[in-house]
Amino acid sequence: MGEGTLSGDKRGRWAALVLAASLLAAPAAQAAGPIVIGASASLTGALAVDAAYHLHGLELGIAEANAHGGWLGRQIELKYYDDKSEPGTAVRLYTRLITEDKVDLTIGPYSSGVTQAVAPLANKYQRLLIDPGASLPDIFVEGNLWNIQGIATSTGYLEGMLPLAQSHGAHKVAILALQSAYSLACGKARQAQAEKLGMPVVYNTTYALPQPDFSSIALAVKNANPDVVVACSYYPDAVGLAQALQRVGFAPKFLAETIGPAEAQFTAALGPIANRIMSNTTWWPSLKTPGNAEFIAAYKAKYHEDPDYHAAATYSAIEVLGAAVAATKSLDQTKLRDWLMEHPVETVQGTFKAGPYGIGTQFKQYMFQIQDDGRKLIWPVALAEAQPQIPYLGH
Repeated sequence: MGEGTLSGDKRGRWAALVLAASLLAAPAAQAAGPIVIGASASLTGALAVDAAYHLHGLELGIAEANAHGGWLGRQIELKYYDDKSEPGTAVRLYTRLITEDKVDLTIGPYSSGVTQAVAPLANKYQRLLIDPGASLPDIFVEGNLWNIQGIATSTGYLEGMLPLAQSHGAHKVAILALQSAYSLACGKARQAQAEKLGMPVVYNTTYALPQPDFSSIALAVKNANPDVVVACSYYPDAVGLAQALQRVGFAPKFLAETIGPAEAQFTAALGPIANRIMSNTTWWPSLKTPGNAEFIAAYKAKYHEDPDYHAAATYSAIEVLGAAVAATKSLDQTKLRDWLMEHPVETVQGTFKAGPYGIGTQFKQYMFQIQDDGRKLIWPVALAEAQPQIPYLGH
């Protein structure tokens, strides 16, 4: 388990968010002690690589807010525990945070699968839960009153891939999906899209983690001989699948994998095999969103690495929560929820806006390609930094 109290350097972009709340501070508020935000973090387990960025975004967002006086004149603390990438463990931890630790506010965990398990607690205890790690739309349906999505939905992951491939002569498709809530939704959406585009799906499978050897799947893909391989993956399986395809000597014209390729560890693990793999993102360094340049600089200064979209999503969640606290002048759960259900908030990953039952409606999807160890935005065309490099070489 881990927990942290965080502070950071001043960043001008936070002044507008926190000024109203800070001006409301009174000696009694200062005496009340810090505002505590509770969360779990997948410090260990299958999701640890991606979840590290998720945690860093939270830490940085809180540090930035504290540098500008905190909220309601109080400093902010982040109290978190390791959920080990396990939904059941996360349920126990959020129950502890709410009922024993009695944290003031909560932010959802990393991944749709873990969040899906935790989400009923928000409704049970009537606690606002902003979910920057939950792309699965099934969480935000009738009956949900307290969860609010903080990232683009999973059905849009790699939505530009098949049209792009088809425009370059690709026809046959293979779809691979991890047996997790997010991945299965992503795979189902790409299957439906392929059918709509008239692109036959010649191989479709799911798999579970941990799976140390993807050779049987790679051989089946090779035998099916698709032009496009789409993998709805996390980091460990994105690495394993690419390695397995290389071992069996198969390189489709297009290889697209979700989540894993966004991380620096991906290219470090795969070397030249990673070159020309395509992937999705819900944020990008070149976006002209408010405070994006400052966010990137602060992240690099604090963690000595580039941020990814997971970090941007959690940093944005703190921006959103801070805006609600400032506007309502309160930590009241109902007031915060109701305000967020009615008001958009501009963040580094774009415009936050909650739709019916808390589903996100405004965050967008983008695609990038690894090109000679760098990452270049390639879709949508209007924002592209580079043309896609075709075909995938696999070596």
